[in-house]
Amino acid sequence: MPRPISIMDSKKRDAQIEVASPKKRKTTQWLSPDGQAIQHNRLIKGTENTTYQALVEKAGSPEDLSRALIDGDPELDLAQVGRRMTRTSRVYLGPQGNVLYVARILKVVFSAEGEEVSREDFVDVEATVGDELPPIPWTGRLMPVDAVIRKFAFVRKLQLRHVNGLTFDFLYEMAKTLQDAGKLMYVGAGAKGKQPLIFQTNGSPFRGFLEGRVEGEAYKLVLHLSNLEIKRVSAPEGAA
Repeated sequence: MPRPISIMDSKKRDAQIEVASPKKRKTTQWLSPDGQAIQHNRLIKGTENTTYQALVEKAGSPEDLSRALIDGDPELDLAQVGRRMTRTSRVYLGPQGNVLYVARILKVVFSAEGEEVSREDFVDVEATVGDELPPIPWTGRLMPVDAVIRKFAFVRKLQLRHVNGLTFDFLYEMAKTLQDAGKLMYVGAGAKGKQPLIFQTNGSPFRGFLEGRVEGEAYKLVLHLSNLEIKRVSAPEGAA
């Protein structure tokens, strides 16, 4: 669904527009042997009684479980496995598999070696982009396309769309300015565009790169989003 945001142009004018994810074209279609379209369904794979821990506890030991798996199929709950899932709700479970009705959410940071570095209460990270938040400023930081695609990995893109005739002219002019420059413009949140773009509470922080194209009376403004910077790996000392 399109969502409203505010954005600013090079003349320091701001307007409220819409952003939406471009529709993906279906490149393949799965068909049954008789030519019918295949429907995808979510099926139950296992239950709490068929987990490894539950099976070991019931068998007595991993060795006894191995023999039970050879002699039969204790890991299959034939009354449940394969049933089609309909409406479901997410619940949190404790170490013993019990349902947690009140959970304390923590932020745990691990090192590259997998060791816990810190543990603290999770604090909500508020969105920086929205219809009631300050507009995304025009930074004027133009970057060559080939330099951007070699330095950042794009993980998502949003299309900026007008909501009326005035915002059409507003976005068309922005797209033409960027096309004439032949570059992408780095954008961010905050007064100077230095904060990350966060579109919802606790959402992923992104860097933004605005691309503009025009053709006749039509325009296209695409906001490319990246949360991954590509860095060259240095060779270890002594390597050839």
